[in-house]
Parts: sequence; structure tokens; C-alpha cells
Amino acid sequence: MGLPDGNRVLECRRCGSGNRVPLERAFNQPGTLRCGRCKAALLLDKGARLPEGTAYQHPLDRDALAAVQQIPGIDSLLKKLIESTFERFDRLFHQASYIKAGDGQLTTLHAGFERSAARLGLDVLPDLFLYTSPEPNAHCGGVERPFVAVSSGLVDLMDDEEVAAVLAHELAHWQCRHVLYKVATRMLVEAASVLASATLGLSNVVLVPIRMGLLKWDRCSELSADRGMLLCTRDPMLSMRVLFKLAGGSLRLRHELSIERFIEQAERARAAPEEGVLDKVFTVLQTLYRTHPFPLWRAAELWRWACDGEYLARIAAP
Repeated sequence: MGLPDGNRVLECRRCGSGNRVPLERAFNQPGTLRCGRCKAALLLDKGARLPEGTAYQHPLDRDALAAVQQIPGIDSLLKKLIESTFERFDRLFHQASYIKAGDGQLTTLHAGFERSAARLGLDVLPDLFLYTSPEPNAHCGGVERPFVAVSSGLVDLMDDEEVAAVLAHELAHWQCRHVLYKVATRMLVEAASVLASATLGLSNVVLVPIRMGLLKWDRCSELSADRGMLLCTRDPMLSMRVLFKLAGGSLRLRHELSIERFIEQAERARAAPEEGVLDKVFTVLQTLYRTHPFPLWRAAELWRWACDGEYLARIAAP
């Protein structure tokens, strides 16, 4: 791992010829790369719209979701539980508690949101809210009527491009149809202890397998949304900066932080669970009840996809 080096061969979709290009240039200036034979663009420019139907879901996301969907009636059960209770409450809470962007309110934030949606090829723009919290965070909701909320702590920690990248991550959750299961995960995690007490633990027999399956999928879904963020920004270093700041961003100590060292640390963190059986056991226990993978694992997974995976193929110019 480390900063990008070497070359990659990109096939021109217009004439079919192979073109050897520097990986660093593909990362920094994708729209400037041209086919040596027919002079057609090789990669989409950073501001271009993704082609409709661009697939980017992580295999772990697809597999974990497929496992959850094998539970009989899970989709209809979750929709029934959510649509008339949690869904309505959640939207009313956001509308009554947080500041809605748009119509002249929070214009910088909303403009970045619009750009991210356009680059991902989304025609429907969800509502966007800003809420007060020192914790840098963002989330999406709304199975039928989507919305995204971002914290003041995140907006204050990151620059405008980084905030727009985070918003792209949340929009990718909506684009990948994650919201139903994310809302269900939040609901079941929050209600599990109450239901267990009310039913003398009998609810665990039914809810624990569903809850654990949803939590596992929830972690995997973040890998897909990270890919969506990268496809939107077409700037791997920007995506790394976002995960870097989520892991340990500090305005006061920013001059002592190195994105290069972070990327190297991410690769070591990703490799650690593979070094022994005991490490694997500890890894499972540490992540069992988490809704997100560890930030450095996410960074390593995304960086590898950018450098050695299918990222460049996904932004190939038509």
C-alpha cells in the first residue's frame, strides 16, 4: 500500500485499444486522459454524471444482505413495522429539531449536496438537515421519502469538498437501497433490551438472529457507500482524507497529521486479523455489535479497490 505509483492499462471504449497511463494521473486528473489512438476520453471527468446503472456494491454487502433476506417474510415484516411508526416519527423529529437546507438556507452545504447527487446520477434529491452535535457524523433515513442529516461537528471539522464527499456516502446508501435495513437495524438495536425485559428474554429467540444479521450487513453496507463516495468525487485522496478525519481529525493538531502515514497504518490494521487465529477471534468480538467497520479497515478496503480493483473501470468514459 502507500501513495499511488506505477501504471495501469486502460482500454478505450471507443476503439478498443489499450493505453498505459500513470495511476497518479488517473487519480488526480481523470478527465485529461485520452486514448493514444483515437484521442477519445478514457475516464470520466470529476464533474461528470455516472452512467445510469453503474454497479458498485461491495461483494460483502451483497452477500450479507442476501443472508438477511433469506429470513422468511423479512421485507414485508420490516416495512410493516417501520412505515407507520418509526418512519413517520423519524421524519417529524428531523423536521421539528434540525435546520433544513435549501431555499436560501445553508446554501454552501446544499450546493455540495446537489453536486454529489448529480454526479451519482440521482434525479431525486432527498431533504438535507443540519443538526448540532460535536461528534462528526451523518446519517440517512426515510424508506419512502429519503432524507440525509449531517452534524455541525462534521461540517466544522471538514472542508467543503470533504463534506460533499460525506454527503455522497449517504446518498450512496439511498442509491443502493440500504435505507429500509438501516432503519430496521437502528430500531431493533434500540428496542432489543426493552423487548427482552418485557418478554422475560423470550424475544431474543426471534430477534437476536435478525439483529445480528442486520448488524453484520450494516457494517458491510458501509463499504459500498464508501465506493459510492469515491465514484462521486473521483478523487481517492479526498476519500482517504474523509476517513482520516473520521478516525482522528483534529483542527489543533492538523499540522502533525500525515495522510501518507494514515494510509500505511490502514494497511497494517487490515492485515492484523489475518495473522493468527486469536486475532480473528478478537476481531469478531470487537465488531460484533458495531454498525460500522473500523475506520482504518474501511480506508484500506477502499484504497485497494481504487489502486488494484475495479474503480477505474467504473469511471471509464462511454
